[in-house]
Amino acid sequence: MNVEMRLHRKLIGWVLTPPYFVVFISILCVFHVFLLLAGLFGRSQQKLVLDIMNLCIIWNIRLLTGASYRVLGTPTLPEDRAVLIVSNHQSMYDIPMIMWACRQREIGFVAKQELGRWIPSISLSLRRLGSVLIDRKDPKRSIAAIRSFGARKERECQVAALFPEGTRARDGKMKKFKSTGFRALTIAMPGAIIQPIVIRGNWELLRYNFLPVPFGTCIELEFLEPFEQGGASTEALLEQIEDRIRGAVRA
Repeated sequence: MNVEMRLHRKLIGWVLTPPYFVVFISILCVFHVFLLLAGLFGRSQQKLVLDIMNLCIIWNIRLLTGASYRVLGTPTLPEDRAVLIVSNHQSMYDIPMIMWACRQREIGFVAKQELGRWIPSISLSLRRLGSVLIDRKDPKRSIAAIRSFGARKERECQVAALFPEGTRARDGKMKKFKSTGFRALTIAMPGAIIQPIVIRGNWELLRYNFLPVPFGTCIELEFLEPFEQGGASTEALLEQIEDRIRGAVRA
């Protein structure tokens, strides 16, 4: 993309960023109330409300930032066994996009504990709908929490999700996958099928740290072929996953 086109997109972004933020914050605040009310009627109703909220977040991005959004492939999420989703990580929007694309199942994420505080809708959902919040300053306790989380997902044939980079790739360049959390999950979920996901373009929404949100980004979520753990070592398995995702990100 040439400099003139990038400047043009940035100028449009300045015009659309204020209404985008107003709608985004409104979505989080309004659905926080709906999630609390849905909790009175059970977990399934809370998940339904969360699904609708995720769809609203995606459409807000599409309509008020001019972003294109495509989902390639179909997720493999069998109901009779546990699933471990492994994905690269580009922005805070990765989670709602993955959850919407995989909405046939409830997904629990491994997330930092800071996300469980004071963020309307997001914090409530992470605390109540099957995720685990870890303190990255306390590795020993974090590993124990991840193992307990994984064991529950394995036992109940549920879906766990992990971003092995540990933090967002703010420039779109994928970071090296870390093995600690992945090892804890695979030990706790030996029967889980691995579903790799590739995220492209999401980082561009935060290219300027919201000042502005650029116009016309291209976002893709691609589901790669799933595979069995097959008794492979943690290191070999993670290397295989990382290579497949890294190659697809560059494609």
